[in-house]
Amino acid sequence: MIQNVIDVVEFQTTTQSLFSKQTYYTIKGSDKEGNFEVHRRFKDFVALRNLLALQWPGCYVPSLPGKKLFNGNDAKTINDRKKFLHAFCQKLSLLPHLFQTEEVSQIFLRSKDEKIYKKLESIKSPSSQDLLAKYQNIFADILDVAIEASTLKEIDNFADQVRNYSIKLKNIKKIIKDSVQSGRNYNNCLEEIIKTRLINFENTFVSQFVNSDQSMLIFNRIKQELVDTYQEKQVFTQNNIEILLDLIRLESKDCKIVLKQINDKINMENKVKSLENKIIESEKQLEKLNQGKVSFKNLIKQKTPENAKKEIEQDIADTVKELKQLSELIVLINKILALKERIRYENDKNQQFKEIIEVLQQMELESIKIESQYWGFILNETNQLITKTSYQQQQEIECQTNVE
Repeated sequence: MIQNVIDVVEFQTTTQSLFSKQTYYTIKGSDKEGNFEVHRRFKDFVALRNLLALQWPGCYVPSLPGKKLFNGNDAKTINDRKKFLHAFCQKLSLLPHLFQTEEVSQIFLRSKDEKIYKKLESIKSPSSQDLLAKYQNIFADILDVAIEASTLKEIDNFADQVRNYSIKLKNIKKIIKDSVQSGRNYNNCLEEIIKTRLINFENTFVSQFVNSDQSMLIFNRIKQELVDTYQEKQVFTQNNIEILLDLIRLESKDCKIVLKQINDKINMENKVKSLENKIIESEKQLEKLNQGKVSFKNLIKQKTPENAKKEIEQDIADTVKELKQLSELIVLINKILALKERIRYENDKNQQFKEIIEVLQQMELESIKIESQYWGFILNETNQLITKTSYQQQQEIECQTNVE
């Protein structure tokens, strides 16, 4: 079995006019069809996700970052989007029923059309009949599994759990955002102290007491070595807790997706009720016609009672057929939610949390290593200066003693 490999590797912003810029994200990878490399705009991703959500109601479709009304091509937005678009593609590659569709594997990942979003937006939404046939084929393994009332209750409980989890995530997100900002403020202060204040202090005050001996001005002397050898830039920019903020943002979006999956089912159930009411109204109209009553609408359209009956009977037959298909689809979506999506969601959260903690641990260890080398070098230079100064003072004392 060939594994799907897909990455958003880079981006390029082009200027169309004085007030118009476009950013293209490069997607590279391989699947059973071979290698691919395309350049896609953010609106292409949005069009793809919107289409997949329409084509797969009740099924998980990975999230995308939200749209920005203005300034969507600034550096921060582009870098944030790149991370989320990469996560979107990675998750998509793990869902074969989505990844292997023509819309993904051929149009989005291989088409050379410049306006992919228009091509995707032009694809019509599937009918209940189309959805039912597709789901029966893709999810054949659960067709014969019976769904009990307790299972449906589990879906409702799951939705409540996700709602509560979403509220907690919102509170955690605020705490982590504050922590991230505190980290940035600390890094900025530290950088100013090391690169500006201490150097100015040495130049303004210390130099007066060492007869302008540059070897005695530590931070003036080692400032370039700190940059070249001891990764000073990384010391002042690392803020590893940001990875937790990214996780929370993804988690929050996933919560919304799960709730939408369940809402898709609820919308279908409401549509079933509407179709049932439609059949009842049509049967009432048919009964009136059988009683010889002619509606004002039929008089205006000059329809004979027989033609009006045939139209209503055909409309009832079509509605009954759609109602049957939609009801079967709802049963299948309930099975998908209970037997696949709920389990997938829980497993994904556990695995994702484990991977994030492992990455965070490695980043923290690397940060500690860099900081230890950085501050170790400064401490070593300071100790050498103290030793040198002490030696010079001892020499001066001995010379003074000899003179006396």
